[in-house]
Parts: sequence; structure tokens; C-alpha cells
Amino acid sequence: MDLSSLLGVFLAITSIAVGDILEGGNPIHVIHLSSLIIIIPTTLCASMVSTHAHHVKAAFKEIKIVFLNPKVNLQDTIKNIVELSTMARKDGVLSLESRVAQIEDDFTRNGFSMIVDGKDIKSVQESLDVAIEELEEYYHGAAHYWITAGESAPTFGLVGAVLGLMLALQKLDNPPAMAAGIAGAFTATVTGIMCSYALFGPFGNKLKNKSKDILKEKVMILEGIIGIANGDNPRDLEMKLLNYIAPGEPKKSQFE
Repeated sequence: MDLSSLLGVFLAITSIAVGDILEGGNPIHVIHLSSLIIIIPTTLCASMVSTHAHHVKAAFKEIKIVFLNPKVNLQDTIKNIVELSTMARKDGVLSLESRVAQIEDDFTRNGFSMIVDGKDIKSVQESLDVAIEELEEYYHGAAHYWITAGESAPTFGLVGAVLGLMLALQKLDNPPAMAAGIAGAFTATVTGIMCSYALFGPFGNKLKNKSKDILKEKVMILEGIIGIANGDNPRDLEMKLLNYIAPGEPKKSQFE
């Protein structure tokens, strides 16, 4: 669970609500059903126009990692790679075949399978580089959808406000109803801005940033596969892979 996402959204909405209350307002009045209907579905649908259908699907599928951390554990991955390196160093690369078949991650399994099958290092690297590039494009497209939605929401908030004002001005003979209509119209502006800067935009940027962790793990796995194929010493390979762990995080060596 990513508390920074959950707390960020909650505290952003809370701070706006508290400020409104201190000014004598009522945050409940900002929640306007017609404004929500005009802005949220319209924004999400319009953002599909500038996004590849493949990435639209990815955007909704991967939105979960905004609130749930991706299953990336560099320390465990390094441990597994070093274990495989030790086996290969001791018994040869072919000894990895049974162990590789049990690997769940497609990228890792395919990479090790290629070196077990005797593929040359250049071919292995080229193949996995393409896989990494495609994965990067996948997450970039998914994040782009939400960022586009964040950029579009304030404009649709303005559209909602104009529509509300047009209806309100038709009630000139009823000043109280016109005033209520104008107040309701401006809730669309607030809704659009909040959706942009508290929800959609941050969703896209958080998705883009978290995808970097996933990609870093893949690059590290590729480095490990190449090291094993080259016959690198497991201790030296571990030292190289530990450099992928961010500063401030513990780096545990199996050889200490």
C-alpha cells in the first residue's frame, strides 16, 4: 500500500474542505452531481482520442500501482541472480535449466532460457533490450493517458460552468433561482481543477515514476543474465548489481 498516494489525495481534499469551512462555506455544496457527470466521463472519454487504445486499456489496468506498490524487490532479485550465477559457475550454464523453468516472470525466464539454449550474448541483449523498450512504452502510454486527462479536466470544468451560467441566465425573472444556478455552475470549475491537480494529473505522474522501478529491475536482470553468460564471478556480479539499489536503502551481500 502506498500511503503517499492515499494520504496525498485525502489531505488535499481535506485541506480544501477545511479552508472552505473556515470561510463560512459548506464543502458538501461543492459536490454537484451534474458537474461530476459533465466533467469526469467527458474528460476520460476525450483523453482516449489522443491515446492509443492499447494504452487506454493499460491506463485502467495499471492504475492500481498508484496506490499499491509494484512487486519489485531488488534485494531478492539480486539474491536469486547470484544463486543462479553460483550454480552456473560451479556446474555450467546447462545446470540452470530446471531452475529456470520454475521462474514465473516471463522476462527473466526468457532471458535465462536463451543463455541455457546457447544463444550468443549479443542476441540475448538485443532481444531483452527490445522487451524493455516495449515495457517502457507500455507504461509511458498508460501514464500519458492520465496526464492528458489532468490537462483536459480544467477546460471541461469551464465548459460545465458556461453551460450552468447559460441556464442560470434564463432565470432573470427569478433572482433566487438564478443565483442558485450561478453557484451551481461554478462547482463545475472547482470539480475540474480538483480532478486535474488532485487526481488525474498526479495519477499519471505517479504511474510514470513507479514504472521506473519496474524498468530498473528489468535492466538489472539483463545485467545479471549477461554477467552469468560471461562467466562473471558471483561476488563481483553481486557488487555490480547492488549498485542498482537506491542510496539510503540497505545493501545486503550474501558473501558477508
